Amino acid sequence: MANLILWRHAIAEAESASGLDSDRVLSKQGRKDASRMADWLDQFLPQNTSILCSPAKRCLETAAALTQLDTARIKRTVQVVDFLAVDSTVAGMLPHLLNDDKQQTILVVGHQPNLGLLISHLLAMPNACVVKKGAIWWLRQRAVTNENGLAVQTYLFAVQQPTY
Repeated sequence: MANLILWRHAIAEAESASGLDSDRVLSKQGRKDASRMADWLDQFLPQNTSILCSPAKRCLETAAALTQLDTARIKRTVQVVDFLAVDSTVAGMLPHLLNDDKQQTILVVGHQPNLGLLISHLLAMPNACVVKKGAIWWLRQRAVTNENGLAVQTYLFAVQQPTY
């Protein structure tokens, strides 16, 4: 992986009609924020980006804000994966996100606290990061030579968040 982009779902309604957390949908403000962040992503995402999304409705709606911008030139598909579900863990996410493909960009649409915990793990930080609703954290990896030979460095490339 060369780029890992983590996008927390935008603001959701407090409750769903079914009472299930995974059925909560975006609020009016959440839809506006998702659209704003999708516009930003649309400017910078490589065309070969893999989009992985939690099955929660609020995440699906957040990802849809990006795919609605697709044109004849760009067609993005969202892959819904259970390892990003509300009850997922960083340990369950890592095997699916880390690989040796130096050209790959992965966009993950998911939940806090797991996104913050994943960022902290990859950046070797002692505490979890707080990823605000609707925010995007873009991490990059690069190979560097050190005293032990070749190593992979992960660094923070960009953070973008909706304003409220």
